[in-house]
Amino acid sequence: MAYHVAALQAAIEKTLNAIEDGEQQVEKIVARTWQEVQELEQEYESVKQECTDAINRVEETERHSRRAREQLVQVNRGIYQYTHGEMKDAYEKAQALQMELGQWREREAQLRRRRDELARRLKSLRISAHEAETLMVKFGHVTDYLTEQFGGLANTLQTAQTESLVGLQVMQMQEDERRVLAQRLHDGPMQSLAGTAMRVQVVPVADDNEELKEDIRLRLNSVIANIRQIVFDLRPPLLDDLGLIPALKRYTQQWAEWSDVTVHVHLIGVETVLRPTEKMTIFRTVQETLKNTLAHAQASQVDISLTYGVDRLKVEVVDNGIGIGESQWYEWVENGKLGLTVSRQRLGLLNGSLEVMNALPKGTKVVMELPILRGGSK
Repeated sequence: MAYHVAALQAAIEKTLNAIEDGEQQVEKIVARTWQEVQELEQEYESVKQECTDAINRVEETERHSRRAREQLVQVNRGIYQYTHGEMKDAYEKAQALQMELGQWREREAQLRRRRDELARRLKSLRISAHEAETLMVKFGHVTDYLTEQFGGLANTLQTAQTESLVGLQVMQMQEDERRVLAQRLHDGPMQSLAGTAMRVQVVPVADDNEELKEDIRLRLNSVIANIRQIVFDLRPPLLDDLGLIPALKRYTQQWAEWSDVTVHVHLIGVETVLRPTEKMTIFRTVQETLKNTLAHAQASQVDISLTYGVDRLKVEVVDNGIGIGESQWYEWVENGKLGLTVSRQRLGLLNGSLEVMNALPKGTKVVMELPILRGGSK
């Protein structure tokens, strides 16, 4: 299943990369198109000016040609008034101007056609540039949409897969906890009570048998202590009686005694009232963190800080051990390491969070955050 999730994530990333490449190509097309528009506008303005100059030249040449023809008509009418050379000059001038006029008219027609062609191309190119810009914007919207909708799909699927696997593992863990509890009751209090009962049955309890009385008293105190410890592990009474901080200090003191690891608990800010579920969630998470520290961290010291902010409780558990590297929640669940994963889910149900990371300069840091409201109301 993990392979399929990874394959899906790779396919999504490949699709998003392809769309992004397409967007970049369209962006290049837009840039080139607007460059062509700019060059074409310059050419259009140049041809337009040439066309205007040609039109002005045609009008000027028409005036000169008209006067030359009028002069030629006048010379032809006064044939005896002008010499042969004057008549020849008038004819050649009128003919030259007529030829020049024809050339300029042809030039004007060519420039008009060129100008109109450039205007059509410029209009079409501008439309293409605007359409390309629109396409580029659409590419951007599609990329943003797909990134938003599907970018975290694989993570969502993996989270769902993790939660499903956690559900199965939690069922097994509950059965294991019941078995351990039954074993502790059987091997501890029940054995002690059975031994005490046999001792009382075998040896009559005389008023002056102080040794037997003391032995029975010690056995019963041991049973009571074992039962109290089991009750404390199931749900510390101090959580309900005195609150989170005293319960944590009591537990960490006991834990430090039999683990030989120094523990310091620091309170920052003013403690506020938490709901029973919130207190138990934080307590169990710290408990699980210390369990992992003892099993894996090879640490000699643990610092626990509880920071009560305006609207958030932040708990940091930092050890000086070997560190944990990158957190791999799914792999941990697959390997049956459910403790912190279950704690993370419980915090998530309370709109909180749990992160595991390397501490500096060494060790592991577990950070819990939980939203709170001052005054004890939610």
